[in-house]
Amino acid sequence: MAASFYRTVLPLLAAATLAHVPGCAASSLSVRFDVYRSPLLGLPGEEESIALLGFNGTDLALNNLTGFLFARALVSDSTLTAIEMRPVLRTLSRHPHEAGRIPDSLALIVGREINADITLVGDLERAYTETYGEVKVFREEAAMEVGLGRTDIKIVNKSYIVPHIDQTAVMTATLRAYDVGSNELLGSFSVTETESYRTVLPDPVESPPEGAVPVEIVSPMLTEVIARRIVGRLMASIVREETQVTRRLVPAGNRGGISAAREGNWSGAVAIWEGLVEVDPNNAEAWNNLAIAYERSGRLTDAAAAYRSALSSRPSDRTIQVNSRAFGLPEAH
Repeated sequence: MAASFYRTVLPLLAAATLAHVPGCAASSLSVRFDVYRSPLLGLPGEEESIALLGFNGTDLALNNLTGFLFARALVSDSTLTAIEMRPVLRTLSRHPHEAGRIPDSLALIVGREINADITLVGDLERAYTETYGEVKVFREEAAMEVGLGRTDIKIVNKSYIVPHIDQTAVMTATLRAYDVGSNELLGSFSVTETESYRTVLPDPVESPPEGAVPVEIVSPMLTEVIARRIVGRLMASIVREETQVTRRLVPAGNRGGISAAREGNWSGAVAIWEGLVEVDPNNAEAWNNLAIAYERSGRLTDAAAAYRSALSSRPSDRTIQVNSRAFGLPEAH
């Protein structure tokens, strides 16, 4: 995993421009910084361990192939902390369940037993068809022409019918990610891939079926190609991408914190705002600012707790609502 999810703070908007924001204090300071966010997992925690439980579906061989390829890709990615598939399957085997049917609740139970932070469980749907076809091709061949006591050789284009079968596979994978500690669904991601494979037949087929015919088995080469594509796209939904976020700091009774943030001294800002909330646990502005400072410093668990404290102290504050929602906390009702 990368050493830090956050890079050096970018220049504060318009050299630390102050902007009026309704619902909080008279002015606020917008700050921008880079974070690494996963399309499926959202903002990462510190060294989160990920466990893949496997894929559900009626085609057990396809479930196993896709699960194996995906587990190997997870473990091979140096930016992720993935648990090897063998201990996951060993723990899963201790719990009664049908092959190809792993309930999400069981995925969470296994995740706790193997000390995973995040569990992944997926569903696979596939449809295989075969379509018969014929193609007319022309080949140059030598032909003898006899006449008037002489034999000539000429090159002619001769037509042939080449019969074939096109196998087509359509696969849809849905991956769900759960936070093991809270049992919350972090996200769901679905992808669909299609691929075809043509097999040339030695002879035409008499009275072939018309159109696409559903089949249960296709070429192993076809299933592996499409499974690898599915895994590649699922991995892209997990791997963290750099993105820029904007948060608003607000005056919280001590201008030193804002000044420190303006200068890029986030450790100093953290110390100031921690002192403020220790003296006044209901200081919503200080909690908001402390949450941003924690987030900027990569202390995401602390940031989430601080955002919740800010919302608890002042649930109707528009600035706090915007910041916490952008961070990834669900809206309070």
